[in-house]
Amino acid sequence: MYRSRPPGILADEGEGICAAFQGIADAATVDEVIKNSFGILPGAQKARLHKAAGTPFRFHEMIVDVFRLRVPDLIIVDAVVGMEGNGPASPDLRQIGLILASDNGVAIDSVIATMMGIDPGRLRFLQKAKETGLGNCDSNAIEVIGELRRLPDFKLPPLGGEANADNEELQALLTSRTLLRPRADAALCTGCATCVEQCPVSALTIRDHVPEVDASACIACFCCQEMCPEKAITLQ
Repeated sequence: MYRSRPPGILADEGEGICAAFQGIADAATVDEVIKNSFGILPGAQKARLHKAAGTPFRFHEMIVDVFRLRVPDLIIVDAVVGMEGNGPASPDLRQIGLILASDNGVAIDSVIATMMGIDPGRLRFLQKAKETGLGNCDSNAIEVIGELRRLPDFKLPPLGGEANADNEELQALLTSRTLLRPRADAALCTGCATCVEQCPVSALTIRDHVPEVDASACIACFCCQEMCPEKAITLQ
C-alpha cells in the first residue's frame, strides 16, 4: 500500500488544466497526461512512491491513482516537437507539428499511443484508467477531430516498455534483476551528483567523478536519468 498527500491547492474548487509535452518514459512508455499528473506530488513523494511501486506493473497502477487526485478538465499537449527513443530524458527529438487537446486524459493518451504505434489496450495504466471509469482507450469509442496518423518509424524505448504486457517470458525478464540499468557517459557527466541525491534507494555512488549503480539495489525507476542536467545517463 502507498499513501500520498497532494498539495492543498488541489482541494480548491475551480477548473484544472493539464499542459504536457509529447514524450516517452521507460516505466510507462507513454509519458503524457496521466503520467504528467505525477508531477503534482511535491518534493520526495515521487521518489517514495517509485520505491513503493517496485515494478513497472505496479507503477502503472499507481500513476492512475495519482491522476485521480485531480482529474484535469482541459488537457493541452504540445507535440510540435516530440521525444522518441530512450526516455524519459532522450536527446532524440522529432518534428511532429501538432497541438492536441481534449477533455479526457485517457482518450488523449490513447490517441498518442496509437500515433506512436502502440496498441493502447496493451498499456496497463490505460487499462486501469478504463476499469476505474476515467475514460475509454478503445479507438472506436474516441471521437477524433482531424486526421489520426501513425508516426512512421517512431523509436520506442528498449524492449517496447509495457506494450509487451502479455508476453510472459519478456515480463519475467523485465521484472528480474536483468532489467536495464542506468549508466553514465563519462564524457558528458560532470560529477554533480544530482542522480545520487535523487535516487530513492541510494543505489548510486560517485566513483572517479562518475556515478556507478548497484544493480542489486536499483529498482529501475530511472529518476536518475530523468533528473540528470547533462543528459549523461542512458539505459543499458
